[in-house]
Amino acid sequence: MRIRGGALAVAAAVLAAGVGAPPASAASEGAIPIAGTFVYNGSNDTGNPVIHGAVNAVVRVPGGTAVFYSIGGPGANPSAVMPSVGLSTPYQAGAAWSVAVVDTKGLKLYLPLVSSDQKCLCSTVSDISDYGGTKTPRVGWAVLPELPAGLTSVTVQFGYGNLVVDVPVTDTLPAPTAGSSTVELGKGWPKLPDKATLQQADPAKSIRSLASNVADPTTSTKTTSDSTAISVDADVLFDYGKADLTAKAQGTLRKVAAQLSAKGDGQVSIVGYTDNTGSNSFNQDLSERRARSVQKALQQLVTKKGLSFTASGKGEQDPVADNSTAEGRQLNRRVTITFHTGGAR
Repeated sequence: MRIRGGALAVAAAVLAAGVGAPPASAASEGAIPIAGTFVYNGSNDTGNPVIHGAVNAVVRVPGGTAVFYSIGGPGANPSAVMPSVGLSTPYQAGAAWSVAVVDTKGLKLYLPLVSSDQKCLCSTVSDISDYGGTKTPRVGWAVLPELPAGLTSVTVQFGYGNLVVDVPVTDTLPAPTAGSSTVELGKGWPKLPDKATLQQADPAKSIRSLASNVADPTTSTKTTSDSTAISVDADVLFDYGKADLTAKAQGTLRKVAAQLSAKGDGQVSIVGYTDNTGSNSFNQDLSERRARSVQKALQQLVTKKGLSFTASGKGEQDPVADNSTAEGRQLNRRVTITFHTGGAR
């Protein structure tokens, strides 16, 4: 589910609808910010009761980024509010770990930090839910790695892929701080770990690189935070079984060269691929010659200085589609240009 966030609200009525209103004392204890709301079924199963949720705030804190959220409803059961901890995650059983910030510009995913004693710096599922659900929403928290300095809004991902976009990043913690780990909405906000605990956590373990994929009829482009890979349809560049560039190849390669000139950094790797028609030796040789043809053309078209180029071929290795169909074979006939874009390597 993808939900657009908005300006901070002072009422929790949007979240409370259907799950019980927050206490009347909420107004006297401070405004309740809501950056965006979402609704899903327990365990992401439409046969289970509903859970109402909200992202309340994303706040920069010394050594990290705090995310405050609230959930409630008949489906807010400890076994159903979010995915179980898997073998691929470093979190302990019972952690409310599936809270993340997506940096769509920097192409990074930020997950909760892990303490030096291997505990998730986040709520537990028991803190934010109860067997039989909850009538009043409960507040949860997670501390993620520090975000880039210039980031003013983010997308927050919660539980089973619920997304709240355009969530403001602030510097002000909501108040007051509650004295218990189980906090009902309107009765304060959970206390965060101290600065020393955050400093002992390794942020690298909680940051994942993302990739952006864009395709048009002649190319597909995969972009990460530090590299770009452009795969060009070989049928646009070459006649069938040939390695000499066609006239129409120039327009496509000019576009590739423009990206290299604008963003390229260091080495550019050019790799040719074929389908499985013909012998292995023919395909290997053809892929190498095609890569060299593209390399020669790009070296003439790229205006940026300091780039180095390598060309190689993999023949019919690493297919991206089924060679038993004409469409699949066309996708496998390709030349891929990969280059760094100046980020961390």
